[in-house]
Amino acid sequence: MLEFLIQRATISVVTLCVISLVVFTGVRMIPGDPARVMAGTDADAAGLEEVREKYGLKDPIVVQYLRWAGLALRGDLGESIRTRESVARMVAKKLPITIELACFSLLIAVGIAIPAGVVAAVRRNTVWDVLASGASLCGVSIPNFWLGIVLILFFSVRLGWLPASGFVPFWESPVANLERMLMPSFVLGTALAAVLMRQTRNSMIEVLSADYIRTAYSKGLAGRVVVFRHAVRNSLIPVVTILGLQMGALMSGAVVTEQIFVVPGFGRLIVEAVFTRDYPLVQGVVLITASSYVLINLLVDVSYSILDPRIRIRGAGP
Repeated sequence: MLEFLIQRATISVVTLCVISLVVFTGVRMIPGDPARVMAGTDADAAGLEEVREKYGLKDPIVVQYLRWAGLALRGDLGESIRTRESVARMVAKKLPITIELACFSLLIAVGIAIPAGVVAAVRRNTVWDVLASGASLCGVSIPNFWLGIVLILFFSVRLGWLPASGFVPFWESPVANLERMLMPSFVLGTALAAVLMRQTRNSMIEVLSADYIRTAYSKGLAGRVVVFRHAVRNSLIPVVTILGLQMGALMSGAVVTEQIFVVPGFGRLIVEAVFTRDYPLVQGVVLITASSYVLINLLVDVSYSILDPRIRIRGAGP
């Protein structure tokens, strides 16, 4: 186990280094003069030269990267050009909101997808299978922005049950927080549930046709025991893989959903940083996003051995 974790951690560090290099050089390739953006459109030549000297823009790009990477390792991601606020502080304000939204969305998705996928596989080619497959197709086909608008019109405008938009921190008012997070979480959760349900159904069908499942039935074990103790656990490995990838996507920011429900999360921060050409903020946001992907993939790899002990955790061959 320790050997596997060290190996995966090494790969993760190398991946983050490559990503940071790509992000840093990619931002420098964006059209426009960073000094002009920092100094403002009215700045004269002397002002531009002062900005270049202050931020080290005249140094070779290798020196600039090493300086930025060294500060990032110490938690200093620079200062926003637009607000003059610490990038790390801005991310710390927005990231917990998106984490909360992503966690609620995952709970909704898993609560819908796993039971529906299991039932569809066990009751294959029945009305339950057709209903689950139809619901999955609808979930994949319906755009998030359309579903979000419909929910606002129905539950907020017509019924008045839930607030249409905004955000209230959980520690200020748990009830108000849940009321405002319910609809955006449902919008994201249903789309994710549609993908997970199809994957759960296909994986369950494959597992149920395995020899050890037929052996379990031949020994006289009850159907529920076979399904939930043997089949479900072994069928979750591809589901967990998809779940990890989708969690990374949610962590990078559900931009459209956050815009519709006016949730001040990570997604809106990314959009604002790109549109305003806030280079330090773009670099910091992308680095945090990449780090979340790497961490989630590491957790997914570790979870494989928990779901299926037959998988060799040390990364050696079979």
